[in-house]
Amino acid sequence: MFLHNYWYVGAYSAEIGEQPLARTILGEPVLFYRASDGRAVALENRCCHRNLPLSMGAREGDAIRCGYHGLKFDSAGQCIEIPGQPQIPPDAKIKTYPVIERWNFVWLWMGAPAERDESLLPQWHCIDDPKLTTTMGNGCQALPMECHWELNNDNLLDLMHVVYVHPGTLGGAGLDNNPVTTQRLANSVHMMRWSPNVAPVPLLAKLAGFNGTDSDRWQATICELPSHCTIDAGFAAPGKVGRDGDRDQGVRLRALITATPETETTSFMFYAQCRNFALGNEEVSARFIKQIRAVFDEDIRVMEGQQRINSMLPNAATVEIRCDVPVVAMRRLVTQAAAREREEPAIPRGPQPVPASHPNEVGSPAH
Repeated sequence: MFLHNYWYVGAYSAEIGEQPLARTILGEPVLFYRASDGRAVALENRCCHRNLPLSMGAREGDAIRCGYHGLKFDSAGQCIEIPGQPQIPPDAKIKTYPVIERWNFVWLWMGAPAERDESLLPQWHCIDDPKLTTTMGNGCQALPMECHWELNNDNLLDLMHVVYVHPGTLGGAGLDNNPVTTQRLANSVHMMRWSPNVAPVPLLAKLAGFNGTDSDRWQATICELPSHCTIDAGFAAPGKVGRDGDRDQGVRLRALITATPETETTSFMFYAQCRNFALGNEEVSARFIKQIRAVFDEDIRVMEGQQRINSMLPNAATVEIRCDVPVVAMRRLVTQAAAREREEPAIPRGPQPVPASHPNEVGSPAH
């Protein structure tokens, strides 16, 4: 199941250059490249003559020539030349995809171009915040995952898993004893866990030079349709921040993560992190990038294991537990959005505003 009327990260900005980049998005072959004016172009990766991938052809200026019979297509998807034939059939064109380049990502609209809605982009303004240091994920290369894209939503809305999957980096005893609160909006689900008087986040404490043994910790996730997750996690000395206090007074990390479907059982992860500690410290950034990639490798190992069983036993019964409340809520949102696309493709959409209760709202444009 795919949702089409939303934005997806097709690539990191750094991945796209003059040479064509082929990628499958929502089961469709897509070709990326940069035009001579620097803009990112996204075309259907096929020649409309005999379906050879255009990525097997060659760039000619801002156009692509098919490597089979030489048909040439401009950046708008129109065939502009057929060798040995002056007449170009009116249907000699391929699909193009609306593109927005923002926050070091190239976003792709997979639905009807006329329905594109820029307000459906997640509010990842913290990447541009000069008071924070941002690191882009995985060397600005898409991270492939052999699993369905919704498993990534599940993973990021159920952060109790850090106790068991990431005990030495993000985990800590006692987190799983604290309940979560869940807020359901029209296009997103918000999850929050407050854990007072527990050990600090091991990875963040080490990188931030925090030497205390006790802390108050928070884990918060906003997951926006279809798969854009903003995680706000961190800690402070006991009593310094409080559940509804200013989290920037503590050690704070915002992780921006999205899963782009490739096929029904494979996807790509794209991510960035914004931190308020060790600002501008390149050594810390290098260590952070390496260690966060190791954390995501642990997540991917779990999600790919789930996918193998889901594929073998698609009808196996499962049970829900208390920490699944935000996961179930998000899956319901996805199901409802898919039903709306089937029944009424052109519908009013737009993200609901995040309640502005205090400056810690991770989806707030202030960040």
